[in-house]
Amino acid sequence: MITMKTKNIFPIIIIALLLVMLLASLSFAQEERKIRMKEYTAQLADWQNRETTAKNGIAKEQASIDSLKKVKDDLDSQINSQWDEIYAMLGTDRAGVQAYRNNLAGISNQIDGLNALTPEELFQKRDEIKAIEDKIAEAKKDKIYLLSEMQDKVAALEGKLVQLKNRMPKSLYDNYTVVRGDYLWKISKKPNIYNDPMQWMKIYTYNREMIKNPDLIYPNWILKICRQTGPNEYLVVKGDFLKKIAANPQVLGDPTKWTKLYEANKSVIANPNLLYPYQILVVPK
Repeated sequence: MITMKTKNIFPIIIIALLLVMLLASLSFAQEERKIRMKEYTAQLADWQNRETTAKNGIAKEQASIDSLKKVKDDLDSQINSQWDEIYAMLGTDRAGVQAYRNNLAGISNQIDGLNALTPEELFQKRDEIKAIEDKIAEAKKDKIYLLSEMQDKVAALEGKLVQLKNRMPKSLYDNYTVVRGDYLWKISKKPNIYNDPMQWMKIYTYNREMIKNPDLIYPNWILKICRQTGPNEYLVVKGDFLKKIAANPQVLGDPTKWTKLYEANKSVIANPNLLYPYQILVVPK
């Protein structure tokens, strides 16, 4: 028979059991935390060791890099010193060499710009092309040109200039096909030719290889109609004579060389003492 006293003990027992379970759980949790802390501490120590090892490795590599950099700086210093000696022998310095290099680069850009032009436009720029030739020739007179780098650059410029000049026509002209009934005076008089019959001499002398007799031309012949003379040609004007033309700096620059001018144009000059306006003479090189 369960008495009232016995009934009061049950809750106490249950509470005691719960307390025991709680204490056991807390003890287990505490033990588990200890285990985890040990693992964490061990991992942390491992990471710290790795970090120390890595830092030591980095320090060694940095020391190696610093050593190599010092060797490189020493070599650069020696090389620069040797170049300074070479530049001094050439009568210049680093700034002078760089200025020379920049000058060649400017010439190269100038040639590239001309390369974008048509052959007809290039013909109009022949004075500029001649000026470029003079610049290159002047650059080759400088002692800095003795440097192999500069010789290579100048050679490249000369190659580009040759290609440019090959695109430039020797002169500007149109083609005209002779028809039945044509003669030089009549052709020259046409509005689309010269609109001036007196310039027939220009057609004759410009086509000297084809026209042997100015009074005799044939249908279907293709004649060149000169629009602008080239650098090795000269258009006679009123008052010209061979000595005067030969004395022109743009021709031969020496009046005594008039005979060379005559010999080069004997096929169209019957009398060396008699020239006609609009004759186109070949200037011997």
